Amino acid sequence: MNEEESTPEPETVECESEQPSADSEGDEASSPSVEETLRAELAEALEARQRALADFQNFQRRSLENEKRATASGRMDVIRPLLGVLDQVDLALSQDPDAVSIEAMFSGVQLVRDEMCRVLDGQGVVAIDPEPGTEFDAHHHQAVVHESSSDIPEGCIIRRLQIGWVHGDMVLRPAVVAVSSGADSESD
Repeated sequence: MNEEESTPEPETVECESEQPSADSEGDEASSPSVEETLRAELAEALEARQRALADFQNFQRRSLENEKRATASGRMDVIRPLLGVLDQVDLALSQDPDAVSIEAMFSGVQLVRDEMCRVLDGQGVVAIDPEPGTEFDAHHHQAVVHESSSDIPEGCIIRRLQIGWVHGDMVLRPAVVAVSSGADSESD
């Protein structure tokens, strides 16, 4: 092989690259330019963005509506059973006071209380009703009185003054209690 055969002449290469063929001219006329293609893609991307933004706004609106419906439904689940308790109170109040004995009235109040406790229990609300001698727990009890006691150790509950209530692990109201400060150390 000689050098002339292995190395292409530069003029020939330049001529081929500078002059477009007849086929490529026809392709350029029928196909969009790069700029037109990019403009079309940009328009599609902007349209897709607008659709996604509208979908997200609709999602937010529906979520807010669903939250409101769920809250209202939850309230109804609590209120509906309370109406039965109110009906019992109204029935008790409609009785002729002269015809009802104190025992019957007391019994009626006890029935209303039992019904109210049943409703609260159905909602997952549990009473905090500590027994005397129970150790004071600041998470579930509120001490309003400290008294000396020879029977109850220091830091333990002497008596409950008001029942507390808890729902799951959330204290709705702590039990109000009197707490022992220990035996009175004074002697006569």
